[in-house]
Amino acid sequence: MPDFGLKSSIDLTTALPPAPHAIHEALEDAFRQICASDTTAMDIRRNRPGGAREDVECGALWLRGRFGQELDPERIVVTNGTQSALNLLFGAIEPGATLFTESVTYAVLRQLATRAGLKPVGLPVDQEGIIPEALEEGCLERSGQRVLFCNPTVHNPTTAVMGDARRIHLAETCRRHGITIIEDDVLGFLHPDAPPPIAAFAPDITWYCMSVSKCFAMGLRVAYLIAPTADRARELVAPVQRLSSWFPNALSSLTINHWISTGLAQHIIDAVRADIRERHEVASKILTAAEYVTKPGSLHIWVPLPDRIEQHKLVNAAKTCGILIRPAEVFAVSDFRIPNAVRVSLTAPPTTNDLVVGLSILDKILGRNVQEIADAGP
Repeated sequence: MPDFGLKSSIDLTTALPPAPHAIHEALEDAFRQICASDTTAMDIRRNRPGGAREDVECGALWLRGRFGQELDPERIVVTNGTQSALNLLFGAIEPGATLFTESVTYAVLRQLATRAGLKPVGLPVDQEGIIPEALEEGCLERSGQRVLFCNPTVHNPTTAVMGDARRIHLAETCRRHGITIIEDDVLGFLHPDAPPPIAAFAPDITWYCMSVSKCFAMGLRVAYLIAPTADRARELVAPVQRLSSWFPNALSSLTINHWISTGLAQHIIDAVRADIRERHEVASKILTAAEYVTKPGSLHIWVPLPDRIEQHKLVNAAKTCGILIRPAEVFAVSDFRIPNAVRVSLTAPPTTNDLVVGLSILDKILGRNVQEIADAGP
């Protein structure tokens, strides 16, 4: 493979949110208020197990935009990010229980589930995500406690968006079989045509998770978990009140509360969406050697590969040329029927110019013949 003269690798693996100037301005505004407040020193002196009162109230205000209805703050638990929320939930599930999910899904889900003693089972997906009939079949094959984890809005990694009818069908299937749903809606605010969450259709059986990691910044480490009822929220938190590893960070909470209460949160989301649109336009102009799938608001694209290009050979060839991408295998729940595809992040490069360079090299690699790609492998 040719040497493209890169001084360092271009990372197209991590789905980081963009960092528009609106974030910098919003941080300045929040920090001015935080520093000027007489209560800040006391606010950061203590932990915030499950979130302080103002945290859950601001969370309810913000998430009302996704649900289209008022939310009870007592149902909200604020955590130190999505993985903390999932660890809380998985820890409350009986070991040995079945965790249904998409056949390819959130890259660390399999590890988190296994550490909790759960048995992850991947279900077939189509352009709308999980197929309810496949879940039905899975229920007939497995007894005991069963839980469903799903990412129905701009699914990671396939970018599938589940329509209203499918969401209702899936919820009805879960209710009929006594299955609890864990819904990850991390890109819900970024997809402009996002349907209401499954939790809006089936709040009685759904735990809803919304992290700020994609629409604001990953380093803020805050996620909102909405329980089916206030009692269920209290029951989840009670056994771990003193385990501070899952508590939200006080400064992050104060910052996000300010953004939500002043309307800056929506201003940031609008700016992030605009940056993502620009990067999608770049990809559409540069990537001509392969067809790919994506959705508005997605931080990445999903590239199904022809049989002549095997995913690991492509990943290795790209790495040889200084471009880092992720194979579908990273997202697979099992080693069975892994799609031949790669995920390419559009937002990991810090600048649009870096993205242009990275995608241009990747397009050249995709356009080469299979033997050249194979020769670049280990």
